[in-house]
Amino acid sequence: MPFYLGAGWADGALGSRRAGFALLGGGGAATALLILFAGYPASMVGVPGAAVSNLSPPTLAAVAFGLAQTGLALLLHGPLAAWTRRARIRSVVRAANRSAMTIFLWHQTALPAVTAGSLLAFGGLPGLHTAPDRPAWIAERLPWLAVCAVALAALWALVRDFERPRRPARDADHTTNMIPGPYIS
Repeated sequence: MPFYLGAGWADGALGSRRAGFALLGGGGAATALLILFAGYPASMVGVPGAAVSNLSPPTLAAVAFGLAQTGLALLLHGPLAAWTRRARIRSVVRAANRSAMTIFLWHQTALPAVTAGSLLAFGGLPGLHTAPDRPAWIAERLPWLAVCAVALAALWALVRDFERPRRPARDADHTTNMIPGPYIS
């Protein structure tokens, strides 16, 4: 659903602040009601120990949360666009964008690395491998985000040079290393 809203936004159908507030308020309220009264888990991604995953298949709670996120994006677009017009902010955003694919591809490697290392060091992982069934789960979960971010930063530092495009050699005599092709007689 958010994908189609994004396409509509790109076409100019969702440019008003009223649409942003309606999606954020309606989606947020629906998400909260579905979690509190319909038994959907608070985590919008699957976590070990949860009886239901909101993503496999996508549940009504995940769709409602996506609507809220779309509304928030609509409301923040203008202020964030103005903020990123500043030279320093723009340079930071550009630097982050150069690593976006690396981060996307390696973030799922950081989580198992943190999980395995933490299990070996501490035994249990409250907030990381427990069901989101009580308010304390959020307080337990937040520190893991920082730990995973550090692991991801370490992976990024290791692989970023391998993922940069290779530039052709600028040798004057670059043909000496070429493999000869078939000879035609």
